Parts: sequence; C-alpha cells; structure tokens
Amino acid sequence: MSRKKFLFSFQFSISSAFISVVLFTACLLGVSTYFMVSSFIREQIRERLHDSVSIAAQQIDTEKHRTLLTRSDEISAAYQEIKESLRKVKANCKDFKYIYTMRRSSGDVYFVVDAEDDPTKVSHIGDLYDEPTEPMLAAFNPPYETQVEKEFNTDKWGTFLSSYAPLFDKEGKFEGILGIDISADKIIRYERLQVSMQFFISLLVLVLVIVIAIELSRKISQPLLAISRDMQKVQKFEIEDEIQINSRIMEMNHMKDAIENMKKGLRSFKKYVPAEIVSELISLKKEAVLSAERRELSIFFSDIESFSRIAEKYAPEKLAEDLDLYFRVMTSIILENHGTLDKYIGDAIMAFWGAPRQIENHAVLACLTALKCCRDLSLHEKEWMEKGLPLFKTRFGINTGPVVVGNIGYSERLNYTILGDNVNLANRLEGLNKYYGTQIMISEFTYQRSKTEVEARLLDIVAVKGKSQGIGVYELVSERGSLSSEFKRFIDLFNEGMEIYMAQKWAEARKLFEELKKSKPDDKPAQIILARCVQYEADPPHDWTGVTHMHEK
Repeated sequence: MSRKKFLFSFQFSISSAFISVVLFTACLLGVSTYFMVSSFIREQIRERLHDSVSIAAQQIDTEKHRTLLTRSDEISAAYQEIKESLRKVKANCKDFKYIYTMRRSSGDVYFVVDAEDDPTKVSHIGDLYDEPTEPMLAAFNPPYETQVEKEFNTDKWGTFLSSYAPLFDKEGKFEGILGIDISADKIIRYERLQVSMQFFISLLVLVLVIVIAIELSRKISQPLLAISRDMQKVQKFEIEDEIQINSRIMEMNHMKDAIENMKKGLRSFKKYVPAEIVSELISLKKEAVLSAERRELSIFFSDIESFSRIAEKYAPEKLAEDLDLYFRVMTSIILENHGTLDKYIGDAIMAFWGAPRQIENHAVLACLTALKCCRDLSLHEKEWMEKGLPLFKTRFGINTGPVVVGNIGYSERLNYTILGDNVNLANRLEGLNKYYGTQIMISEFTYQRSKTEVEARLLDIVAVKGKSQGIGVYELVSERGSLSSEFKRFIDLFNEGMEIYMAQKWAEARKLFEELKKSKPDDKPAQIILARCVQYEADPPHDWTGVTHMHEK
C-alpha cells in the first residue's frame, strides 16, 4: 500500500525554500556575528584601555607620587595635584569607572591615589588590595609592561575589565602602577547595543530578502501556474484560447511557444479527426491503437442535389470557398447535437451518433440534426442568392443499427470510423430521396427509436440495391408537435393510405391517394403510390410482399 504524497504548489515550494535558506543563513550569521562582534568589541576595548592607561601613566608626576607615603599625605598639594590629573583622565572618557595608582611592598598591593570622589568608595593611601590578579602582579614585575585583563575581574567594588601601566621616575626607576577599570555592565551594554544594531540590520535584510524571494517565486510560479492550467485545458481538449503569460524569463516564453505550437497542431489535428476521439484519448491518457467494437449507432449521410451540374458552372477556387460556408453550417449543427463527424466525401458528409460517447437517444439526435440542417440552410438561401452563390439543396439518409466502430487501418495509420451493412443502408437511403422526391429519409429502425419525438410518414417497403429483404423507409417531416393542422392531417391520411395499400385494398387505397394528390399535386410519394394502386387494381400482383426492389443506388 503506497503512502499518500503531500503535494505543494510551486510558489509555496520555492518561497519556502528561499525563506528556509535565508532563515538558516541568517541564524548562522547571527550566532557567528554575535560572537565575532562580542570578541571584536572586547578586543577593541582592551586596546583602548592599553593605550589610555599607557598615556595616562606618562602624565603622572612620579617625583611627587613618591612623596605620598601615609594617609596624612592626602591633604598635601602633591596628592591633590595627582588626584586632579587622574580626574581629568576620567572626565575625558566617561566609560572609565575607577582610576587609581598602586604600589607593592613585601608582596602586598596597596592603593596610593584614587580619583574617586565618593567617600564610601574611595581608597586611601595604604589600603590593601586583597585580590590582585595575574596581569596586575605582572605589571609590578620586570620587564614592567602595560597589562590588560583578558577576562572580567570581580572584587568588592564590582566586576570590571582593568588595565595597568608602570610608573617610572626621571631616572627610569619603577615607582608603581596606574590602574583603570571599566565596568563590565557598561561593556556588556555596549556589546548588546552593537549586537542589537547588527540584529536589526540583519532583520531588515532578512525581510528584504523574503520579500524578494516571494516576489521572485511569484514571478516564476504565476507563469508556471498559467501553463499548468492551460495544459489541464489541453487535457480536456480545450485548445482555442491562447495562454496569457507576461514573463521576462526566457524559458517560460519558450514553454509558452511550445504549448501554443502544440495547440496549433492539435487544432489542425481536430479538423481531420473527430474531436471527441482526441479528447477521450487525452483525458484517458491513452494512445490510439488498432481496435474496434460492435455497437448500435445512428448513421447520417448528406449529399448536395445535382452537385455535378453546380460544379460545372463555377471555378474550383470559388466552389471551394462556397463549400466552406456550407460545411461550416452543417458541421456546427452536427457537433452541437453531439454527433461525431466521420468524414467529408466530396460534397457529402458522413457522421454518426453513439460513439465514442455513449448516447441513449442517438436516433433522435440524428433526426433533429437533419431537420435543423434543412432549416438553417433555407435561412441562408436568401443571403447566398444575394451574393450570387449556388443554392445547396441537401438530401439526408439516416439509419440505426449495429455497426463495427473503432480505429480501423493499421498500426501506423488509423481512422476512427464505422463499417457494416447499416452504414451502407444509410448511404442508400440518402440516394433514394431522389426517387421519392423527398429530402430526409430514415429507416424503420431509426423511426422506431425516434417516433415519440418526430413526425414522419411511411414511404415504402424497399429492398435497396444488393439486398433482397425489404425495410420500411420513412420521410422525416418535422419535430413532433410542430406541424400545422392541415399538414398534420395530410401526413396522417398518407400513413392511413399506406396501411390500406399494404393490405392490398387497391381500390380503397387509390381513392385515398387521389384525394391526397388533389390536396398536394406536387407530392411525389403520393403520385408513386397512386400509380401503383392503379396498376395493381387493373392487374393484381401474385405473391405480393409489398417490397419494392431498387436496382440503382
């Protein structure tokens, strides 16, 4: 059992990928930047302390400093002068917390001059410093170099980063050290301020990159989404609309051109092959293969009356142009009524209903299509006459029955079409219109499946050329309920007369068809049956079956 895959849109995927990479990079840079900035800032402060304490040590009058031995010396001018000097150093840099001088005696480190003014915090001459650090002790020993604490040092006054510089007299003799402390809190606040600035700058960059990523993914994903939607339309064989893509990405435009070229090819293909076939193959993701099945269909043939005479009067180019309009009218009606256009045979059209799509009322649809073709062609007659175009009076033949339908041919060249006697019968019915003077002829099989929806009259029982068995043939007149009362009565009387005729009541049938001829003198089917009644009344036939054998197509 396969696991269900979670699918994501391209825009979501690429945006997420961009943002994930940016967030990961930002976090990585943030952490590394924090430590780098902290280390850099602390190193800069240590360098600053080193330089500041070294410069300040040179400003101390060591000769006067040497005279400060006991606490009572704090009221001396020398003490006040040195203290004032230390205050100036402190005033020049607000970051300095404590500035003081120290001596070392018998291993003990004690204060000499302290720049602090707060009586509760000031250190006096001789006050011991109980926790001397290694850098502090190193400053008291040769080679007497300036020392800066590498880490924060904590004592009873707080936590500091301290620096120490040696004090020398004029002869270069070591006198003591000068110490400067910067509060650790101030250093940490300064570090945090710098890190915060870096953080906000990084955040702004992150937001900017995310916006760019989203916009870039949108510019990439929107054309892809449009292409995806268009391909889904192609899968449904909706290939008329042009894909709309506004992109500067070269590959996107190449894809668009490729799809449009494919759709042009499919549109051309659609003109040669029934659209339903291609649509079904695309939707089912199938490749056309040699195959066929037996299925009941309704078959439709149409042909232009006296087309050969029309063709003689017009140049081929002009005739082809006129036929384009004719075929457009006919084909659109066939397709609108869910018919499958099989082929054009010169001026003739072959179509069928019921394949590839199963249709229950295929006989009704075929009949309604022929009726609508007649109406629409008659509506164009005036327009065509005004343009000097020929009038294409069309005859139709429709039959319903089992046929072989499918991809006929061989593996490399197929034609979706139909084969069988019922196809030939539909073609013969179209030709029989000429004999009976009718326009639409349907078989009894079509009539039985459509009689609830259409009006028709039985013309004859006919055995078409090449067949010995006769079938009932009908003239399709109109949709049911659309006849005038007068014409409806004529059709009903004609059908009644055919029942009498088939019962071999020749005299009675003759009288009825004489009445029909009087009401419609130009009705050729009435003339034909009347002539037979007269003949059979005078010379009754033997072994008569009612079948008329046709020896021409």
